[in-house]
Amino acid sequence: MAVFIAGSAAILAVPRAVEPAELPLPLADARAIARVRDADIARAREAEQLGLDAEVRALGSAIRAFGIVDADADHTEAELLAARKRVIEAAGPALAQGDDAVLRLRAYQMSSFVREVRRFEATGEASDELRELGGDFPGLLRRNAWLTAGGAGPRDGGEARRVAMDGAALGALFKKRWDAIVGLRRAPFGVALDEERALYRFLLSHPLSGRSAQELAAPAAETAARLEPQAGEPGPRSPAAALRAAEAQRAEEHYRLKKIDELAALDPAYPRHLARGIALYRLGKFVQSADAFRSHLDQHPDGAHTLRAQNFLRAALERASEERF
Repeated sequence: MAVFIAGSAAILAVPRAVEPAELPLPLADARAIARVRDADIARAREAEQLGLDAEVRALGSAIRAFGIVDADADHTEAELLAARKRVIEAAGPALAQGDDAVLRLRAYQMSSFVREVRRFEATGEASDELRELGGDFPGLLRRNAWLTAGGAGPRDGGEARRVAMDGAALGALFKKRWDAIVGLRRAPFGVALDEERALYRFLLSHPLSGRSAQELAAPAAETAARLEPQAGEPGPRSPAAALRAAEAQRAEEHYRLKKIDELAALDPAYPRHLARGIALYRLGKFVQSADAFRSHLDQHPDGAHTLRAQNFLRAALERASEERF
């Protein structure tokens, strides 16, 4: 038995070629997320029960006005810039009332935003308040295929939908957008590290897709249009359709590469090189993929991902060798 166990361990220790599959996803501390959520709930309750100063309410109104412009598909850049300027002008007097007062405004508006998102899920209709607080958030969901069928349809005959992101990712996305509109890039604003992890976990699992990915691939799609079959010819797997699908997939992986680097800058514990190696392998960049796996192994000769990285490295080297010869 001892010889068998020793032999099995030796076999497992030898790297074998394994096609890279799922990306390593960041793990958010549920207790840390709960503490942040409880603090936001308390701030929103204070805003509702105690009210907000006039200057803080003026900032809230300016943010809502910006959202309406942002939600309008026909808005001009000048209109959006003018709306943003009004937000910035209102931010100074509001912040003069103290950071806590503005944090209460953000928490109150986030609570209202989440409530309207849930209503949108149930009815399929975007309310005016959802557009005020989220801009073109429903369009973002549809373009990126972040909506899934969920539950029975509402009474009015519409179709119920479920937003793919969980509450932590949804809250983090709202806060980052809100801070960007107001121009706040300092503590105590921003989002906690575990909120970032929750958001990037979603973004890596649900990259840009659908129309967004097609827009990134527009030049290739236009070239492919010349290859479209004539009427009566098979179309689902036509060369043009296959090319568009491949370009969409490439756009998703390039998006993932960008998000991997962003996450690693925020969270040094995230295995950046391992994740980049997987994304590069999917892109068919096998030499670069192998380099990334080597970098991971140089930094982490022992660890939770070591055997996976060795197996992925061997697969990347084999594919690179096949292409070379």
